[in-house]
Amino acid sequence: MKNIINYYYNLYPEVIKNRYGGFLFIVNNEKYLLTQVVGQAERIKYIYDLLIRVGIGNYIIVNNQSAEYYSTHNHHEYILFRIRCIAEETMMIKDTINIPAPGKSLWSNMWSERINYYERQINELGQDKKTILQTVNYYIGLAENAITIANNYEKELNTGDYALQHHRMHVPITKGDYFNPNNMLIDIRVRDAAEYVKSSFFNDAKTPDEYLYYLLSLSLDNKKANLLLARLLYPTYYFDLFDEIILGDRDEGELIGIINEVHKYERFLKAVYTQLSQRFHMINIEWLKT
Repeated sequence: MKNIINYYYNLYPEVIKNRYGGFLFIVNNEKYLLTQVVGQAERIKYIYDLLIRVGIGNYIIVNNQSAEYYSTHNHHEYILFRIRCIAEETMMIKDTINIPAPGKSLWSNMWSERINYYERQINELGQDKKTILQTVNYYIGLAENAITIANNYEKELNTGDYALQHHRMHVPITKGDYFNPNNMLIDIRVRDAAEYVKSSFFNDAKTPDEYLYYLLSLSLDNKKANLLLARLLYPTYYFDLFDEIILGDRDEGELIGIINEVHKYERFLKAVYTQLSQRFHMINIEWLKT
């Protein structure tokens, strides 16, 4: 990373750390984050411009020496930001932003493709992973429920149902992670809420009632209530670890903490389903009624 920072930006940091989804360094008391672009640079620039337009300047793009907002190195695109907030400060969920933006949801297609991918990975690389082999079918089943819901309700969405959201909402949520445009995308408004709850549920000491109170405070209608349920059902928390175990060096024993909470999370999903059903027309899922 030093070569990219030196060559493209004429900056010479002494220490570079992996933080906030990128490479963090300090030069002349200014804090910078070099990020490898997720998707296309144009998408990040569009999101960045939305943030600036509403006065959120916690991340400022630094042009490279060719006066371009991104740099290409070894077929990868990079954007350098100057951080203008206390990056390590923890965000409160009540302080999250709400910026409308036109979008399109393809959760059902994307999740279906991911399930096919996971099944291939198990067959090709996961035969020696005992914990995964014993549990993955359960989580694929949750994902298939989520796909059914998304497939039924995505087509009802309109432009007003979309806003800036995040790829992931890992708890604790730091300002450095939250305001990084490279961690953002345009998606259904319930995405962040569901991802926050899923991450917090397995990492925090909050009670299920606290999460339920938060979810019921959201501005929902029939379609968004059902898609919120779909997002809560889809086990991002399991599949993210699955990827790091199969393709990386994470120990599959790290799944045990999640697996041990399976019944508690099921009870929470049933409580969410019951409460949403009293307020909205919810899709019929028999096992959530029991």
